Amino acid sequence: MSMPGLRALATALQNRETTSTRLVEQALELADRSSAVFTAINPGLLNLAASIDRARQKSPSQSPLAGIPIALKDLFNVRNEFTLAGSMVRKHYAQPEAQDAEVVAPLRAAGLLFLGRTNMSEFAFSGIGKNPHYGTPLSIWDRDTGRLPGGSSSGSAVAVAEGIVAAALGSDTAGSCRIPAAFNGVVGVKPSHGRMSLEGIFPLSPTLDAPGPLAADVDSCFILDQLMCGKLPPSSPLPVLQPADLKTMKLLIPGARVMEDLDDEVRAAFERSVEVLTTAGVSIQQTPMPVLDHCDDFFIERPIVVYEVWLHHREMLEQHLDEYDPFVGLRMSAGAEISAEEQQQRYREREQIVDSFNQQFESLQVDALLYPSVACIPPAIAETDDEDNARRVNLRCLRNTATVNYFDGCSMSLPCHQPGEPPVGLMLSSTNGRDESLYRLAAAIEAALKP
Repeated sequence: MSMPGLRALATALQNRETTSTRLVEQALELADRSSAVFTAINPGLLNLAASIDRARQKSPSQSPLAGIPIALKDLFNVRNEFTLAGSMVRKHYAQPEAQDAEVVAPLRAAGLLFLGRTNMSEFAFSGIGKNPHYGTPLSIWDRDTGRLPGGSSSGSAVAVAEGIVAAALGSDTAGSCRIPAAFNGVVGVKPSHGRMSLEGIFPLSPTLDAPGPLAADVDSCFILDQLMCGKLPPSSPLPVLQPADLKTMKLLIPGARVMEDLDDEVRAAFERSVEVLTTAGVSIQQTPMPVLDHCDDFFIERPIVVYEVWLHHREMLEQHLDEYDPFVGLRMSAGAEISAEEQQQRYREREQIVDSFNQQFESLQVDALLYPSVACIPPAIAETDDEDNARRVNLRCLRNTATVNYFDGCSMSLPCHQPGEPPVGLMLSSTNGRDESLYRLAAAIEAALKP
């Protein structure tokens, strides 16, 4: 079930074709029928919706988004709520938050209603989306088998895919918005690092973390993006996203590791999308981009994330390791084996690689890179019952998306499968600071690929 996008809902509210109360009642009903999608639901939401409906009757000039429910991943601080980050350990430490995270505050100011906190991989440290404490939400596809939702923003993606909300917030450190977006047939965005504040967001790796929107369409993600980065005043009319011209668009498929070892369904959906875009006038070239092959060095051999997450979790790991998901806690503990000097060397190496990536990108004179978001379709959850298999699947899920975080770019996953097919994501990526250009490209590509 899909819900209209934020713009369509705002129009329906303005035209009195629906009410906030109706939208919230529907969202609560669907959330109640869902499984492991939310870790907490806002108990006072219907009262808030009713007050917004009364205010709209008296003064139609309030924010166009007022009264629309959205969902928030459980690592964003929300005033008077607990931030548990998908864990049990945080219950020893968490207190009701005094204020909203800096990216959440403008959403509240715009009148958006926070339906609840969405489930996630514990402490955002997994790309597969499993959570032994709160349950694992199922991918929207093939629920008889039970397939991984992708992580770490698992609940946010499934909440959108099930039509519970039109949009949700997630975070992306190595693919945590884009992987679950790909596995559930929705749009997921990794903004440029530094575009949005990290204040009030439970950290994984401050060097790589980025809050990002998930939604059923590019336009809804763009609206949230503009609010979150402070470009859209809360009560302003909604911004207009002008799609790029397909006939002047130049995309590059990097002939690198990101195109290797693809599931047949992923390759077929990707190649069909390339054919559709080429027919529509997009210039698509395939050229090696050797710098992308360095990603494994930073992600597997010399990971920046492990040391940073260990620094933040050191005390909790020492006192409560037995309460962590073993798949998460043991990998975090490996950070103790990395010295501060080694970490500084990794930062220096990354700076050099980022410079190299930016130079190669500029020399190619393209608008964006194009490759599959994830190498596989959603694996069966049972495949990850064995820890070794879970590690293998996790690395495969993260392989393509992590490149953009390590090279400090911006990126977006768009659904590119046909109805009835397994969900597959098409990933557009560019260099840091080109977010709005990427949105225009994505809007045009989304329209071209619609079944």
